[in-house]
Amino acid sequence: MPEKSRALILSLLLALVTLAVYWPATHFDFINYDDPDYVVLNSQIQHGVTRASLVWAFKASYASNWHPLTWISHAIDCSLYGLKPGGHHRTNLLFHAANAALLFLVLFELTGAQWRSALVAALFAWHPLHVESVAWVSERKDVLSTFFWLLTMGAYARYAKGFKVKGLKFKVYYLLALLFFALGLLAKPMVVTLPFVLLLLDFWPLRRSAELGKKDGAPGLTWVRLVLEKIPFFALAALDCLATFWAQKESNSVVSAAALPVPERITNALVSYVLYLWKTLWPVDLALPYPYSHEWTFWPPAGAGVLLLLISAGAILRRRQQPYLLAGWFWFLGTLVPVIGLVQVGLQFMADRYSYVPLIGIFIMAAWAIPGAWARWPRPGFVFSAVVAGVLMFLLAGTEAQLQYWRSSVTLFSHTVAVTRNNILAEYNLGEALAREGDTDQATVHYQRALAILPNPVEAQYNSQPQAHYNLGLIFRSQKKWPEAAAEFRAFTQTEPGEAGGHLNLGVALVALDQMDQAREEFRQAIPAHPPVAGENEEIIILLRIESAYLESGRLSNAISTAQNIRDATLAQGRQDLADAAEKRIESYRARKN
Repeated sequence: MPEKSRALILSLLLALVTLAVYWPATHFDFINYDDPDYVVLNSQIQHGVTRASLVWAFKASYASNWHPLTWISHAIDCSLYGLKPGGHHRTNLLFHAANAALLFLVLFELTGAQWRSALVAALFAWHPLHVESVAWVSERKDVLSTFFWLLTMGAYARYAKGFKVKGLKFKVYYLLALLFFALGLLAKPMVVTLPFVLLLLDFWPLRRSAELGKKDGAPGLTWVRLVLEKIPFFALAALDCLATFWAQKESNSVVSAAALPVPERITNALVSYVLYLWKTLWPVDLALPYPYSHEWTFWPPAGAGVLLLLISAGAILRRRQQPYLLAGWFWFLGTLVPVIGLVQVGLQFMADRYSYVPLIGIFIMAAWAIPGAWARWPRPGFVFSAVVAGVLMFLLAGTEAQLQYWRSSVTLFSHTVAVTRNNILAEYNLGEALAREGDTDQATVHYQRALAILPNPVEAQYNSQPQAHYNLGLIFRSQKKWPEAAAEFRAFTQTEPGEAGGHLNLGVALVALDQMDQAREEFRQAIPAHPPVAGENEEIIILLRIESAYLESGRLSNAISTAQNIRDATLAQGRQDLADAAEKRIESYRARKN
């Protein structure tokens, strides 16, 4: 079979197997973490692609990011599928399958090594660490930006191979690479590391640098020349960094140096790098999110630092004999820099989704280095094939198992709570998901667990505990447990004094407890968020809230007397319409009482 035909068939097989493995995700629900902000409750996205949504996509700093192309892709899905989650999941899956095929074709174009390229693509497509990027609707930005990342690499490979020609075709490929890079940046800011990866590709496998070029008898280019060639790419990356900084500043999502000092950031980065490597080798106990840790002693970060230095030194020393080690290793290190914690955005210690592109570097190292380790074995091809088949089967089984946790918010966060400790966000989200399913008893347990955990400085900035108090208060209110409800709503208003809902709910609970002076004050504090309509002064509004609270607590006699007060007060104001409405309510209450 001709090599190109075999390559197309392999790419198609990679895509089809990937689709088959991930197809169950098309029956999954949205989850209650980020999906409401990105799709379910986002009024700008829900109505699909409109002129207003397109303008908003380019202006929005919403959700701590500036990624207009990602917003547009979600809007397109809403135009096609509405709020049916299956369609949104299907789009993620199609992009991931396309990425697997593209990765293979691009690596084959770059290296000419068909089976090794196929192995890298299979590891990428079927590794359990990548389930989060595919099964989570909100991570559309991962699969979408990687699609353009790979297209950039493909166009750049054609450009680099035609560099000596310097004709129109050569220039077109450069411009195409720049265009795809810009589209990738519009999908996710993590693409800013791609120019650095292009320099690694110049070293290997393109061998455009003077060092490796001379070895092959080619003149090669100096690193200064190669860097200057990438100036348009670096310029676009710098602009995107400014846009991202603006978006994160607008949403107050960057953790301050006071909350997280530099030494702790470095510690986190060192340990995270090694944990990513470990989870690549042994992808179990994967979770969303991994809570930030402040409990490291000296040895874990020190050991991690030594290990990273040793691997880096080995890759540099072997750069001529095994250049793929340097290219793959520094691909992994470099592409994780924006999300490794040196600039802490969010409360996660690390995240599976952050490994989506970086692990390609590790897979390249493995696919090119490991076959040589079997060269001295009897029948090395058979041994290597057997090992590869075993590894891929292990990863496919792990991906299938991990995928099942993403069926719903309850299954996802139940798993996270089981495999992590002191995870405030997971406990809170699990409580919220259970409450929506009507399991208020278990929801109460997990809300209370979230409240029992002492937040660290990073979690304090993203603290979900006030909302846990509020939601727990709603459960107690629905159960008529008025003292408990009042305690939870009071705790909420102490931390969120500007939220009218807390004051309104606390007022209702206080009425049920006959603490009328305090109830009146709570209703009064909620008035600025609910200004009076025509004919309703502040006192009338408070009386209406009291009447409603009496009615909810089953005290009809008190509701009748309060409605009579409202009737008399509105008559005195000459508002016959409001007085008549109050009289109708009085008659209704009396009929219900009898």
